[in-house]
Amino acid sequence: MDEKLKKNVVIIGAGPAGLTAAFELLKSSNFNVQILEKDSVVGGLSKTLEYKKCKFDIGPHHFITESEKINKWWHDVMEEERIYGNDFIQLSRFTRIYYKNHLFHYPLQPLNVLRGLSIFECIRCILSYLKIRMFPIKNVSSFQDWVTNRFGHRLFSIFFKTYTEKVWGISCKEISADWAAQRIKRFSLSSAIFYAFFGRWFKKNVPRTLNDKFFYPSFGAGTLWNKVCRKIYQDYGGKIALNQNVVRIKHKNFKIKSLLTYNSSDKANDERNLTEHFGDYFLSSMPLKDLILRLDPLPGKMIVNAAKKLCYRALITVNLIVNKKNICPDHWLYIHEKEVMMGRIGNMNNFSMYMVDDDNHTGLSLEYFTYEHDVLWKMSDDKILEIGKAELQKMGLVKSEDIIDGMILREGYAYPVYDANYQDHLRIILDYLNNFSNLKLMGRNGLHQYNNMDLAMISAIQSVEDIIKNEELILSNQFVKNEKHDLVV
Repeated sequence: MDEKLKKNVVIIGAGPAGLTAAFELLKSSNFNVQILEKDSVVGGLSKTLEYKKCKFDIGPHHFITESEKINKWWHDVMEEERIYGNDFIQLSRFTRIYYKNHLFHYPLQPLNVLRGLSIFECIRCILSYLKIRMFPIKNVSSFQDWVTNRFGHRLFSIFFKTYTEKVWGISCKEISADWAAQRIKRFSLSSAIFYAFFGRWFKKNVPRTLNDKFFYPSFGAGTLWNKVCRKIYQDYGGKIALNQNVVRIKHKNFKIKSLLTYNSSDKANDERNLTEHFGDYFLSSMPLKDLILRLDPLPGKMIVNAAKKLCYRALITVNLIVNKKNICPDHWLYIHEKEVMMGRIGNMNNFSMYMVDDDNHTGLSLEYFTYEHDVLWKMSDDKILEIGKAELQKMGLVKSEDIIDGMILREGYAYPVYDANYQDHLRIILDYLNNFSNLKLMGRNGLHQYNNMDLAMISAIQSVEDIIKNEELILSNQFVKNEKHDLVV
């Protein structure tokens, strides 16, 4: 297509949603695409960073989906990477829960639970479950209500309460039931026991929560997104600008006109030295809160106040290189222990041995959930590293003297919070933004939905399809208009 006839699309964010949207748009050859990313690398929360020749994901991430389209998308991209030895390998998930010095298999295995909790505690759990089945909570409004109805109060207290409150920093009574319904759907104590005994014969019906197979790029989750990035600008001519902080979004008559950014990597550059980016369409995966507060002019007071009340949980990962192999066989360890702040441990070796510099070393990623105004977030990297080392030793997993080195990663907008009133605030914001004719929202933060990578991609593909349909409709209307003009002439 003639370059002059192409529509210009500006995408905010080079995470899975933004990169997917750019990749899909550029396939049609009808669009010029530019991505603006605030970070110095692409991939968002799915990036992989290297430290002392060891690689660390933020999470880490795994590739699992119920969508055949997304599954094929991943495999098609990674097929070319095999030339460079970067396989897309299938792994059998092994995950456990650490609670009171015991390790519980997840999904639950009855004998393992019996050994860890004692027969007496198990009987209490069963009685608690039977009680809630006979007398369920009728007005379910919180995470605690929802999970208790499915598992009983005793199991909720053991396997859900502590970890969930670490993640969100608020009581389970203050977390919306939406969170549980979205993340633990089709799962209950009875299904956990059923799949523990009979799951091998019913793998097609297993809830996603219990799925034990996933794919993973052998050099880290971020390698897939780095490949997509290269295809965007090498094969399709798309543009990706890093270190771009969006500070103003100009609009008029419910149409975005342009974005203004400053480059955070240029120390001589301040926020008054801005670059303006024009477009016909704008796709955003930036946090809804920031999107609203950067609109110029600002919307009404009710909408601004709703945006300010949206909350986001931050994530700090303590990434350690340990002079020891075979620390544990788990991909993830969920820490349900009140005595430590740590929420989860990812063992990078068990995803791929290419993630470490030496076969005798282990890469561990410790996850700490916080808010940007909390004391932990404001601590120095050295202090947080010491906390991570001390907590590993306290749990008996790793001795401090075995830790060779480590580094800290911080993500301020890791998890959109599902507090009790988030739906009301979100509805006000979306009702307003839906009036914009050339704005599409996508991704975890763009939709304020704590979704997985595949769902973020699906939201991007849907946005692209909407834009393409809109362009086809415009062309169709122009064709009809021209026909009528010819008849009149």
